[in-house]
Amino acid sequence: AGFPFGGAVAFGAMSAHIPDGGDTLMVYGPHVGVDSKGNIGTVERRGKENGGSCCGSAVAASGYVADVLSGATEKAAIPDDPLHAQQAYVSDMLLPYAERLDTADNKMQELPYALYDAQQDMVGRIIEKAAAGVAGDGKIAVLGGVQINTPAGFSDYFLPLSFELYNNSGDLVEDFMSSTNRPFNKVKEIFPGALSNAELVAKVGQTLEANGYDKKTTLVATSLCCDEVNRPLEDAFSGDYDTNFNMGGLAGFPFGGAVAFGAMSAHIPDGGDTLMVYGPHVGVDSKGNIGTVERRGKENGGSCCGS
Repeated sequence: AGFPFGGAVAFGAMSAHIPDGGDTLMVYGPHVGVDSKGNIGTVERRGKENGGSCCGSAVAASGYVADVLSGATEKAAIPDDPLHAQQAYVSDMLLPYAERLDTADNKMQELPYALYDAQQDMVGRIIEKAAAGVAGDGKIAVLGGVQINTPAGFSDYFLPLSFELYNNSGDLVEDFMSSTNRPFNKVKEIFPGALSNAELVAKVGQTLEANGYDKKTTLVATSLCCDEVNRPLEDAFSGDYDTNFNMGGLAGFPFGGAVAFGAMSAHIPDGGDTLMVYGPHVGVDSKGNIGTVERRGKENGGSCCGS
């Protein structure tokens, strides 16, 4: 299923093979098949009339964690026999994501994301433990994502989910995918139905356009907390609707009230409409803690929303 079972020992051995004065690139992630009919979790295989599970290990593990969650089976111990140890570990490391998979709209689509999250944690621990094995000023580039397998005759794909650069002290030097549209799958587990900013803006735009809204004559009014972490959503809406009228205050309350709404109404383009976006905000940090988030340039994050 893509777990780096060689662990810190394998990373150390690899580090000893890096050319003198060189660096390393580590690529990791689970894989998932998509067959010629668009089914997820299976793919046609060379010389076989019928395809099969893809990834077979992941699909088997997902069945196990579903049975543990439902009470149909008890959590199994890791076996002493190495013939079955890897599959047992895959199943065990997928267990924390059992409820997330159970509530997913499409379990086979969510499964590789859950595996990626589990593997990302393991890769982070390996780098923390073994980065010092990279000699000199050597750097460690780590690309993580989901490999997507397709039928014979078609190209396979790779969905990048993280791309980071570390030094040989294990410190993060640069995040190459610090885009606001980078998926953060922990949010899906904690807040089912949540949309990324880009997804939200696209969906709202399509819905309003179907109901007669014209982006050229629509004014967006937002009531979002004055915390700077909320500006990207305003920027995303402004990208579609040109500008934004800010009605918000602490914690997202529309403290401008009826007076601000009246002023905003007077700014709506002739013959146009308005879209009002409001609500509180909450942070989820990189470890999945709710009510806090890492902030730019600060070693420690902080409450979110602080108000």
